Amino acid sequence: MPAVSAEFDRIADLYDETRRALDQETLKGVKEMLQKHECHTILEIGVGTGRVSVPLLESGFRVAGMDISIRMMEKAREKGVPNLVLAEGSKTPFRDASFDATLMAHVFHLLQDPMSVMREAARVSEVGIFALVRKRNPGEQRWGFSFYEGNVNALDENERKIVEERRERFRKIAEKYGVRWDMSQRFRNWQKEDEILGTFPPDDLKVVSDKMVTLNFEEHISRLERGAYSSILRIPEAMRIEIVSEMRSFAASHPDRISRPRHEVYQLAMWKPQRLVALGNNSVGY
Repeated sequence: MPAVSAEFDRIADLYDETRRALDQETLKGVKEMLQKHECHTILEIGVGTGRVSVPLLESGFRVAGMDISIRMMEKAREKGVPNLVLAEGSKTPFRDASFDATLMAHVFHLLQDPMSVMREAARVSEVGIFALVRKRNPGEQRWGFSFYEGNVNALDENERKIVEERRERFRKIAEKYGVRWDMSQRFRNWQKEDEILGTFPPDDLKVVSDKMVTLNFEEHISRLERGAYSSILRIPEAMRIEIVSEMRSFAASHPDRISRPRHEVYQLAMWKPQRLVALGNNSVGY
């Protein structure tokens, strides 16, 4: 995973300021779930800049963090996360049952093989494997980036026309720079969460936050402009500049789309390690 780690190294300085902070309701739900299962020592796989580990440490949990990005973990260390290890989730350098629990927050969509990571998490966990995931509406349109992704079949005729016109414009930009962009891949990546929950139902599942949030189109455009997404670093800078210009032009001609409410529900899933270990290495894969 050297290419992916390099991408996250490059966005480490921008990461926190270009992401919404985890709300107190979500963090409270995570803590309560860990306490319910009597988990005190935690390994966070994909610790990043410590956005979850820091609040857990402040609440009295003993936490170690693991990530593939040195720069992201440097940010976590600056915030006070003391025990950090550079390693991939499928190859943890810990003995069996080293921790009460392993925790992954918004990690599944980044993994090529989520189940291999879950099985390794099960090996080093004594009580449970926990994952913070978003409950998604199958017909949901990720409006901020519907320029290149999402399910248009759930849209009305007028909305579908607007999205398809934007996609065609994007295809032309990508073609100009010799880039083949799979519009479905990003949306497909997020579906991994639902697939895991459906294929291998958790032993416990708790809704930790349920609220309406307001999305701002300009915030998304600004993130693209600053190169704050690891995936955007894979395309030529001139192409990124042109995409940003196109999106700003769209926003200027559609002021009604500058902001939009969205229903967000986050869940914390928990699996008992014995079930995952029993799967074996070839039972389930994606």
